[in-house]
Amino acid sequence: MAQSINMINDLTPINKNWKIKVRIIRLWEVPNYNNPNVVDSIELGLVDEKGSGIQASIRKTIMQRFSNMVKEGSCRIIAKFGLISNIGNIGKLSFK
Repeated sequence: MAQSINMINDLTPINKNWKIKVRIIRLWEVPNYNNPNVVDSIELGLVDEKGSGIQASIRKTIMQRFSNMVKEGSCRIIAKFGLISNIGNIGKLSFK
């Protein structure tokens, strides 16, 4: 049986078996604090079909695996990720 698509507003840090369909509305690289020529993470602004948003991070350790899959304006289904709380009303996905 296929896993159903969840909405961003339904996400909680307790579960790690989420599946969301989102559009990448913003994408930027975060440089290393001590060496600006080295990228530490790729940050993504994501929005679902209901207009709810969330920020996602692709950490340095897995950037090579996922960097070619993300492009501003594209839609993606993202599954089996961790969620950590962030200050404010927006959560943050963490790809480990």
